[in-house]
Amino acid sequence: MTYDPSEILKSVQEVIHQSSGVALETIQPDATLFDDLAIDSIDMVDILFNLERKYGIELKISEIEQFSKAELGDEPFEIDQIITEKGLEVLKRNLPDLNATKLVHGITINDIIRLITVKTLAHLVQVQIDKKQS
Repeated sequence: MTYDPSEILKSVQEVIHQSSGVALETIQPDATLFDDLAIDSIDMVDILFNLERKYGIELKISEIEQFSKAELGDEPFEIDQIITEKGLEVLKRNLPDLNATKLVHGITINDIIRLITVKTLAHLVQVQIDKKQS
């Protein structure tokens, strides 16, 4: 089954609303989950679970780091928890929905998680759907 990206985005917005109680009209594509929408870790677990169930996929935020490391091969993704310049390039390429102005030297993987937007989450869902179908 093929899903339209706008359909996935709408579905992600609805799941966020149902799981967190955040008003649907405030769940804009560029809103960050943790800072703008104040999603907490318990809500995030529920959001991921509901999206996994809806699409028959597995979602792990830690995969952002894993696929970045895989793409870099022998190049380090991070050194002392600070993402390398090459790591930042990979993130910008693979997650174009992240705010590129915040992907700067000195950022850690924990900082990346705070940059995840509604649109980024929809993109991750799309990637997992595509992976499942291939």
